[in-house]
Amino acid sequence: MIVASELFRGAAPYYARHAIPYPDDFFRSLVRVCGLTNSSRALDLGAGTGQIGIPLARSVANVLSVDASDEMIQEGRRIAKAMGIKNVEFLASRSEDLNQPMPSFDIATIAGSFFWMDRGTVLAKLTQILEPDGCVAIINRHRDGSEPGEWYDAMLSDIKEFWGGRFPAGPGAVRPILTTSDREVVRASDFSEITELRHYYEHHWNIDDVLGFLYSRSMAAPGTLGPRRDELTTRIRRLLLSYSPSGLFVERGHVATLLGYRP
Repeated sequence: MIVASELFRGAAPYYARHAIPYPDDFFRSLVRVCGLTNSSRALDLGAGTGQIGIPLARSVANVLSVDASDEMIQEGRRIAKAMGIKNVEFLASRSEDLNQPMPSFDIATIAGSFFWMDRGTVLAKLTQILEPDGCVAIINRHRDGSEPGEWYDAMLSDIKEFWGGRFPAGPGAVRPILTTSDREVVRASDFSEITELRHYYEHHWNIDDVLGFLYSRSMAAPGTLGPRRDELTTRIRRLLLSYSPSGLFVERGHVATLLGYRP
């Protein structure tokens, strides 16, 4: 069984430092297309350490960042305080467990975490929480290529082999396989009017950055790896150097945003 609060145990400091930032034009588009103003309220679900909520706070009145991991929430609070961002609140909770009464919101963002949620339940809750003209933004990152060679795909294959042909979902659980796309789930909800945005990015890594990124994921978080951390680290470092003796890498891709509105 997947325990949401355990998915990323030990990952929070790595997530805060090594998660790829979202492009500036992504936030500008989100504000423009969703009609957000300095009086708008935003709800960020599966918020991690605030990669969406903290930058978005500069354009709206306030943000409520929600994540099942108390470690992520504590790290998000630390970052917001260090940056002088005072209009972000943090709540440790599963998105499925949000209860009324809650203030209404103009937008709900879910970035890279919808996969882990009971998607239908979350969208049903958002029907009650969002303003009638509010929108749901389902945000996912897609990698289009990497240099030198396909080092990223090779790394994932090696990690899957390390775990015996599967990807873990925190300690003791296996990553689920979804049979219904996010688009289909959103289309079946009250937010069935759909618009899509796409923003491209290029990210440059060194080996320590790549390893830090891996420690931020459910497949290689410290709590997932346990005593096997040094074993995976040595293995992945060797593989990466076989692709790039300089230890430098490039990743290119796009951020795809599925915006759902009530018709």
